[in-house]
Amino acid sequence: MGYFIDNLKNSFDFFLRNHIIFSRKNYTEKPVNPEQFFENEEEKSLYGSLKEKYDLTPLYKLNEINFLTNLYYLSIFDKHLTPAKKSLSVLDIGSKNWNYAGSEYVFFKHFASDLKLDGIELDAYRLCTNLFNRYEISKFYTKDLDNAEYHAGDFMKHNEKYDYIIWILPFITEYPHVKWGLPLKYFNPKGMLSHAYSLLNENGKMLIFNQGENEYNIQKELISELNLNCEYIGEIKSEFNPYKNKRFCSVIVKY
Repeated sequence: MGYFIDNLKNSFDFFLRNHIIFSRKNYTEKPVNPEQFFENEEEKSLYGSLKEKYDLTPLYKLNEINFLTNLYYLSIFDKHLTPAKKSLSVLDIGSKNWNYAGSEYVFFKHFASDLKLDGIELDAYRLCTNLFNRYEISKFYTKDLDNAEYHAGDFMKHNEKYDYIIWILPFITEYPHVKWGLPLKYFNPKGMLSHAYSLLNENGKMLIFNQGENEYNIQKELISELNLNCEYIGEIKSEFNPYKNKRFCSVIVKY
């Protein structure tokens, strides 16, 4: 039967939470104290170099774990991307509550005087254990980020064009897709990758993060099947690492 029962439950639950929307309001966090946060010299040194290069102001409202998460992504972007345009459009796919929006904003805003930053999430009204839904939480993370907008909807119906696409942990096998509570009708890794590529402007780039080497290898197969031009970076490391499992990265370029 595979995931038949799970899929029935997911489909029913997904329908309910998208038609009976509930959430507490005005999500906030206890801000981090960055000057007392770092425990080793490597972290302090990297933080100092990022602080010198970028305006980290949007990150100081975050709690400790989200501050670390944003520094992690910022350090990866800093290492592997060098935008060259003064006007940039950026899309984040599968944003969940978009707790790392600040890292994307801080990075791309450094290069672009005109920045449009979009995040899109299919399951935006999923309720968290604190009784805030993802959409409501995202308002806190995007507040004061000019032209940053969180979209609740199906990415496959989204058709705007972008210079950069960030895609963190796409579902490329059925198991995590189902276990995260999504109906199987939305499981379409190859179709989603093809659609994402179609949204890239000429010379646009798509940065994909995968968890674990197995998913990374499956991701490489999908990229190869679509004959996309890609730089396989492999395992990504940073002095800031909030995750237990290894992460791998690919950068697709559209010529």
